[in-house]
Amino acid sequence: FFVNTLVLRTDLSGDLTFRELLARVRAACLGAYANQDVPFEKLVDELRPERSLSRVPLFQVMFVFQDAETQEADPSGRMRKISLLDDRKTTFDLTLGMAETPEGLVGVLDYNTDIFERESIERLLKHFRVLLESVLADHSRRLSELPLLDEDESQFLLRECNDTAAEVPPLTLPQLFARQAEQTPHAVALIHKEERLTYAEL
Repeated sequence: FFVNTLVLRTDLSGDLTFRELLARVRAACLGAYANQDVPFEKLVDELRPERSLSRVPLFQVMFVFQDAETQEADPSGRMRKISLLDDRKTTFDLTLGMAETPEGLVGVLDYNTDIFERESIERLLKHFRVLLESVLADHSRRLSELPLLDEDESQFLLRECNDTAAEVPPLTLPQLFARQAEQTPHAVALIHKEERLTYAEL
């Protein structure tokens, strides 16, 4: 009852730089703040989105930014990272709450365990960190140029997962076809409209 929820839509069309994206988000936020007195429930009633028991109407991802004073102090004095809360029910698919502290940004990510597995969310956060570090290094880069994968994951996907080299027997295509026909003579080899031919028939 003490949170004013604003629905925001971000236009990602065009090959924007991150700085241009920030300008678009800023304009969207200012427009939303100008109309922030409209209750969320009234907005839902007016827009009449398609209702579904599987998702919240209008949006499924929430971002909450709070002042540092509202956050519980970390007694260790160390910088806290984004924590995962997967042991309680959340209203939205994802809710990222963040606060700025003297040590830096800290946050909590709630997620719907009916949709996401913990490993997927941990990978998502890893990608989010790589993205943020890339933006900090150069915010003039275009969105299409910003990486999500760190070097280890990139090498794993490009090299290990795509290592499809295989021994190919030194046979011609007709010889390979004849071998398959011997192994599975009654299997369908050709379909044309309604006609089917087995390897033996072909």
